[in-house]
Amino acid sequence: MKLIHYLSGRYIMYSAIISIIAVPLFYLSLQHLLLKGLDEEMKQQKNWIEKKLNKVSPKDFISFENNVTVTLSKSSKKSDVFFSEPVFVETDQEVVMHRVLLSNMTVNGKNYTVRIQKSMIEDEDLLKSILMLQLVFIFFLILGLGLINFSISKKLWLPFNDIVKKMKNYRVDISAGLHFMPTNIIEFKDLENSISELVDRNNTLYRSQKEFTENASHELQTPIAVFHSKLELLMQTAPISEEQAGLIEELFLSGERMQRINRTLLLLTKIENNQFPDTEKIAVKKVFANLITQYQTILLRKNVSLEISSHTEPEITANPILIDILFGNLLSNAFKYTEEKNPIKVDLSDHSVCVSNESLNGAGRLAESDLFQRFKKQSNDSSSLGLGLEICKKIADLYHYKIGYDFADNRHFFTIYFK
Repeated sequence: MKLIHYLSGRYIMYSAIISIIAVPLFYLSLQHLLLKGLDEEMKQQKNWIEKKLNKVSPKDFISFENNVTVTLSKSSKKSDVFFSEPVFVETDQEVVMHRVLLSNMTVNGKNYTVRIQKSMIEDEDLLKSILMLQLVFIFFLILGLGLINFSISKKLWLPFNDIVKKMKNYRVDISAGLHFMPTNIIEFKDLENSISELVDRNNTLYRSQKEFTENASHELQTPIAVFHSKLELLMQTAPISEEQAGLIEELFLSGERMQRINRTLLLLTKIENNQFPDTEKIAVKKVFANLITQYQTILLRKNVSLEISSHTEPEITANPILIDILFGNLLSNAFKYTEEKNPIKVDLSDHSVCVSNESLNGAGRLAESDLFQRFKKQSNDSSSLGLGLEICKKIADLYHYKIGYDFADNRHFFTIYFK
């Protein structure tokens, strides 16, 4: 749920609760005031009748529809009783609620019972009208306040939404900095300043690391090449003992590994720096045909077959060198971690390329969280650098492809989704 919807919903809900409590209270208070007014009016009328009874007979009190009746009473107790009761009105042929004053009084030594009644129909109609007006007014008040609150909140949260949107799209490797929407809200200004400082620190740190990797890779190329050539010269000198030959071989293998790491890190740096700007339309099927030729020796040595299934002729637009590296790394990974005599399958479609291989030694599902991380290896193979799948991920990210992994039927599936 969006924050603006949450706030508006709560605002309307609490307004409705207050209205539900306030409307009946207002109705009862108004009814009490109207009854009090009627009671006061009937009390004054009773006092007037009491004065008149000193001069005229009770039979002379004639009122319309017997709203006032005066009768002799045996009780000498003085009392005034107010109550409401329904009374049938003959002229209207309906029952109408009346307010009644029943009073006992003594005038000139005679006891009388005076009954005064007043129709409440006008007061009830007035109450209903007021109640309806109040409900309509409250409805439009809540609706109006809700719309105003929603509109104000929507404008108020625009800077925050802008921050969230730009943070979602922020990438340290491609974003130079973030520029947020101007705002007068102090809290949002503080948030924007804090995020801008954080982003600037991250960008500076990332650039420093990238420059270090790039410079180190470049600077190491020459010493490593010299190291290799000197080792080759040393191997050609004589005499060399068996022990010395073993040490030189170990140094040579370590040098080769160092050279491969250096080349790979340099390649990653170039991909991150987008130093492969040239693109062209590439036939995916043709790329795999060339890769089969390149990997023919490995296929024969491991006695594995490569099965390519495709019902279409998929084409993509990208740099051909990077695409060779991308698919080559996927195939190389499959060759490395498949059992002998088991087929490696490649499924091509217009939207994806899937490379699958049998799990080596029943190793099962790979740890997906480490699959595309630098120097994270899924096996104890010392020849693996742990950089191949990261290169695949970097190339896929460069062209906005998605790379996925799945494990089913004891097979690993690596899929590149083009769209």
